[in-house]
Amino acid sequence: MLRYSLLMVAMVILSASNTCGYIVKDGNCSVVSSSMPVVTNFEIEKYLGKWYEIERYEQDFQRNLECVTAEYTQSKLDESLDVKSKGFLASKDAYASFAGIAVMSDPLSNPAVGKLNVTYGIKANGISNYWIVDTDYEKYAVVYSCTPIEDSESVIEGYWLLSRTPALTDEPQIMDKLQYLQSNYFVPSHVRPTNQSESLCRKEPEIPPVPVVDVLPPLP
Repeated sequence: MLRYSLLMVAMVILSASNTCGYIVKDGNCSVVSSSMPVVTNFEIEKYLGKWYEIERYEQDFQRNLECVTAEYTQSKLDESLDVKSKGFLASKDAYASFAGIAVMSDPLSNPAVGKLNVTYGIKANGISNYWIVDTDYEKYAVVYSCTPIEDSESVIEGYWLLSRTPALTDEPQIMDKLQYLQSNYFVPSHVRPTNQSESLCRKEPEIPPVPVVDVLPPLP
């Protein structure tokens, strides 16, 4: 676990109800995320493969999950990515699995920017909700998201620290960079570590492929 310095963030609203642990801010995502860095000259081919989650802001769809992994592969149908994510829920003694699709938010950008639209469904919803803040492709990645709350003027932020292995590297250069990013752009006091221990994370189940939709011709 990294040593975090405390960060005072304006306009942070913590709900004690069903969003406990979330980072909720007033405003829209364009304003809230305006200062968030993102990878330029992004090489999506290098980002493919399996990542282990080291820590995160708690999210509703990941509530209490440990042993979280995400795997990105090139779709055989088009230029999108197939996303397979899973995590272990100790209270149920079972894995929860998710299959989704990711596309570049701006595929025509040159140089490419590390912003993706990720959705766990049939088709990407057009929201740029997966930003690669920093990565070396081989050992770590820092990911940010901003999601509007329906019928409100607030948003929920997401943060994930990913690693190519269950244990994050302790290389000083990488640790210093992560410390800087977390201290300046995130809220360390609301980051929760993800348990990736061998004793808990037994063999993971296979996730079925993303469903393919057959488009039928109109009736005569």
